[in-house]
Amino acid sequence: MTHSWIVMTDLDGTLLDHQTYSFDAAITALKALQRAHIPCLLNTSKTFAETIQVRADIGLNTGFACENGAALFIPKAGGSGFSSTDYNAEILGCHYPKLLKVLHQLRQQGFLFRGFNDMTALEVSALTGLDSESASLAKQRHGSEPIVWQDAEDKLPAFRQALAQQQLRLVRGGRFWHVLGANDKADALHFFTNYYQQLWQQPVKVLALGDGDNDASMLAAADLAVVVPNPEQTLLLTDDHVRYAITPGPKGWSLAVLEWLQTIEPSLNQGEQRG
Repeated sequence: MTHSWIVMTDLDGTLLDHQTYSFDAAITALKALQRAHIPCLLNTSKTFAETIQVRADIGLNTGFACENGAALFIPKAGGSGFSSTDYNAEILGCHYPKLLKVLHQLRQQGFLFRGFNDMTALEVSALTGLDSESASLAKQRHGSEPIVWQDAEDKLPAFRQALAQQQLRLVRGGRFWHVLGANDKADALHFFTNYYQQLWQQPVKVLALGDGDNDASMLAAADLAVVVPNPEQTLLLTDDHVRYAITPGPKGWSLAVLEWLQTIEPSLNQGEQRG
């Protein structure tokens, strides 16, 4: 049966360099995807405000998922892409005010951590390497909270259990721990797979790329997955559909995508792929 492909990717440490946040090394592969009319969708821990800027810089016009699947956005026709009113939104996760209330209660119970909401933009900038404007965008959240764990490692299981009692989860990203609801990046993958299947009226397969523990569910749910090496801790997956990029960041991302395109282009009916 004829099928089409979409590409779904993490940003930090995957499509974006872990230190510089540059995607320059991936431009060749991004252009190759455009020529093949294969949509590239972002599935990131970043916020909506951060993602729309990165999306514009890269030159994408597709939908995207933010905050580890907590919020999904589909662009409306004719919008500029820089306002929330330019998108149809699906909020899958725990709403941010409720999440902050739970974290406040856990801090009162003695757990030691700091979240982005507790920090100034200057502090977020110092931790992430983002400029002050980008750090401010990182604080504008819908349904998740990055935290810096300041307590003993052996207290993490109790913290995780306390979150679970409030229907919240703790996952490790490329830089931070993330507190979020029952949603994960696989939810976003399933949503956009169904979206494109309805749009194109044919089956859709997904190539997913990521580097962190918070990408594991997305990579497991994809038809083909690429783990991009992380200098701090490379994700270890043993599924048959998982491949490993040969180098970290956007260079590894680009090489993996180009190699994959070479395997599908002989059978790819480009007229049936749509942007």
